[in-house]
Amino acid sequence: MKRKIVRHGSSSLTITLPSKWVKKFGLNRGDEVNVEESGPELVVSTEQETASQKKVVSVTDYGLFTKNSLSHLYQLGYDEIEIIFNDNKTLEEIKSRLPECIGFEIIDQKENRVFIKSIATTIESEFDTLLRKSFLITNEMAKDMLKALDAGQYEKLREIRNMESLNNKFTDVCIRILSKRGYKVAKRTMQIYDVLKTIERITDEFKYICDLFSGFKGKIDKSLMGLFRESIDYYLAFYSMFYKFDPELKKRIYLERKKLVRKYETQLETSRGAASRFLHHMIEIVEKTYNAAGGYFALML
Repeated sequence: MKRKIVRHGSSSLTITLPSKWVKKFGLNRGDEVNVEESGPELVVSTEQETASQKKVVSVTDYGLFTKNSLSHLYQLGYDEIEIIFNDNKTLEEIKSRLPECIGFEIIDQKENRVFIKSIATTIESEFDTLLRKSFLITNEMAKDMLKALDAGQYEKLREIRNMESLNNKFTDVCIRILSKRGYKVAKRTMQIYDVLKTIERITDEFKYICDLFSGFKGKIDKSLMGLFRESIDYYLAFYSMFYKFDPELKKRIYLERKKLVRKYETQLETSRGAASRFLHHMIEIVEKTYNAAGGYFALML
């Protein structure tokens, strides 16, 4: 959008702020904003939260309302939500997902109607900390799975699987922060969102592997475990590079992807049953890690 420069007094030049942006962040006369020079660009930003957003959802208008619908409303940054429903199953779905929406609480409940409000404020200023926690949970899940599968301790997979829900808590609140405030580098919000969602999807692949081998009888072939270890090492190389850039790790991310995928696809040609599904998830882990790296490299530009 364009703004005309207006002269005030003998030496002051001013521009007006977009009213939509002012309303979004609840700014008033006398409030302070940050102004930073960036070459020919002048970046105006605020530390204010977006003004409280409210949403009324009638299940009859939106069709089936599931726990994922509540997650979407949470991620979009709504602070107050009123949900009108017509059966107890909807209420059960809402209550089952609520613990994963950090800061959301039911503050009132009436017949066929529930009121949810965000009671968290300070947590929404800690994006970098929450993002790192999301990474660390994924890392721990990967290492614990590798150890359990290698030792044939398949009973531990049910407990390890729960880490995926914990990861979702942190990725959801990170997405919520991006919806409400954007990223600290405004032009890179899309790229950090891409990295965040891809890490969540890698954790989903780990969850699927837990489901695949939960209750499994016997021993997984050592060569198959070696391939799985390589996919985990590939992901962990990306994590290391994300927090401490290393040109050699970048080179590894680019060069190893095709080699690993070809190796897994070759094994798939002669594999059956659980082994073939296991290899499919390994391919997905490598491909998703490569996609996350693409978002990260864009962040650096």
